[in-house]
Amino acid sequence: MDELETALKSGAPGKRTAVLRQVTDLFASGVEKISDQHIALFDDVMKHLVSHIEKEALAELSARLAPVANAPRGVVRRLAADDAIEVAGPVLEKSETLTDEDLVEIAKTKGQAHQLKIAGRARLNEVVTEVLIDRCDTELANKVAANKGARFSNTGFSKLVMLADGDDRLTATLSERTDIPPRLFTELLTRATETVRRSLLASAPPESRDGLKKILNDISSQIGTRATSQHYAEAQRLVRTFSQDTPLTKRKLFEFAKAQKIEETVATLSALSAVPIELVDRLVHSSNPYSLMVLCKVTALYWPVTREVIQLKARPDGVPLDMDELLADYENISPSSAQLLLRFWQSRQAEAAELPFRREMHLLPV
Repeated sequence: MDELETALKSGAPGKRTAVLRQVTDLFASGVEKISDQHIALFDDVMKHLVSHIEKEALAELSARLAPVANAPRGVVRRLAADDAIEVAGPVLEKSETLTDEDLVEIAKTKGQAHQLKIAGRARLNEVVTEVLIDRCDTELANKVAANKGARFSNTGFSKLVMLADGDDRLTATLSERTDIPPRLFTELLTRATETVRRSLLASAPPESRDGLKKILNDISSQIGTRATSQHYAEAQRLVRTFSQDTPLTKRKLFEFAKAQKIEETVATLSALSAVPIELVDRLVHSSNPYSLMVLCKVTALYWPVTREVIQLKARPDGVPLDMDELLADYENISPSSAQLLLRFWQSRQAEAAELPFRREMHLLPV
């Protein structure tokens, strides 16, 4: 403690670093039998020392404390929140001292490098994966989806399936998870490219190959049966007669959805959200109700309207939706998160639509 006081008063970084190493060695030597009271003392001492030392020493401390289950909580939190990923990385990825609340706060306030370290932890609970998915970052989504120790709620899986639309890598990663709900697995394959489907079928274990073939055959039989934009021309003309009045338009949407008028409902949703009618049609025909809930949240629709929109199309598997569960999910979707997810999905659809044109242009002679 005398050396500590001298180091703190002198202000010399080298002296502080030397004392920090000594304190860390002392803690490590008795970590298995040290009491909570002593851990609190070490925590207080280390927090004083780390406030004015160089990044290299902080990174060294982070690497030493990361695998220690009962590492001093205060200093670990301080290291995890450091802007330098060299400092924050080891404890973010390995420290069991950090709570879900700590991880959520850092995931929300720090950048991709910190989020990727969190995504690589041996275990991740649903509350943490939800926040990581909300970043709408493809690299981050792939890493957290590939983490076998990560747990996802139905909402989390629904978001991932929506993010995977147009992303072969994420689609393949998600298809390998054994805990993805069957309904969402089917939706994932519905949106998958033929290349991904063939690869999945080839890599599937022999005992599950027949079931997978049946799902793929069912999907193939449904492709091409949906209405094209020309089918919505009359409905769009009708909607234009009242679309300048937003409250009236929302009331009409409720009436159309309740009456199961698909074309009028799709056209009205398109007018309210300013999303192209082809994309709204895609969401309405999706077996993933979360996609539609995102659109409805962006449009600021009340739940009774959203409920009718969700029930507009019969489920292909015939299993009724749990509306109480969906209501809870809808209330938990923040408007900002919904807007980010919808914009991301729209940009993906635009890229997918442009890809064939780009390929044709690439093949044209100069």
